[in-house]
Amino acid sequence: MGLNKHGYTPKKRNSNSRKRKKIIFIATEGKNKTEKLYFKKFNSDKVQIRFAKGGSTDPVNMVSELLSECKDMGFDPEAGDTAYCVLDSDFVASKNKQIALADKKAEANALSLIVSSPCFEIWYLCHYDYSTKAFGSNEEVIDELKKRIPQYDKNKEDMYELLRPMQDNATANAKRLEKYNLQGGKKPHTVEFMPSTEVYRIIETILEAENEK
Repeated sequence: MGLNKHGYTPKKRNSNSRKRKKIIFIATEGKNKTEKLYFKKFNSDKVQIRFAKGGSTDPVNMVSELLSECKDMGFDPEAGDTAYCVLDSDFVASKNKQIALADKKAEANALSLIVSSPCFEIWYLCHYDYSTKAFGSNEEVIDELKKRIPQYDKNKEDMYELLRPMQDNATANAKRLEKYNLQGGKKPHTVEFMPSTEVYRIIETILEAENEK
């Protein structure tokens, strides 16, 4: 069986078998454990989180690794599966071109980029409040987060449990930041679209699957 227009071949499934879990495939940057430690806690009887094994930091290579993982593991959008590359814009202007190329490749293969600007910790900050504060480095974002979570570090394993009660607040604040940047004429998926985070899109996908009967 050849590849279909999305670049993958869904495995044949027995229509009489019980409904399987929806799978969310995620690629994260390099060897950073932050995102994996957080997202793996969303595994449930209705959702399975799978991570791409690659360790690239280049957005285009991340998409390639995720696509390869999807092919190997039976990615099937018709069964409700989704796939995301979770990456940071950081502060390097050259990354705008890399993200744009990754976006194009992802869209052609039914994958999505989830960009946080400048870094993933903006999502954590959104749990606490709405702020359009400009940051000059990723370290400044982490310092701001430590005002709320003094013991925070990138390998902290209980962030999901700590932040879960404020998850709805985080989604609302992330959407407000998105609107703020758009109204300011900034282009999504660029270094300039800051502060922002699209992590809420994955959370909404998970919650939708959890609420299905």
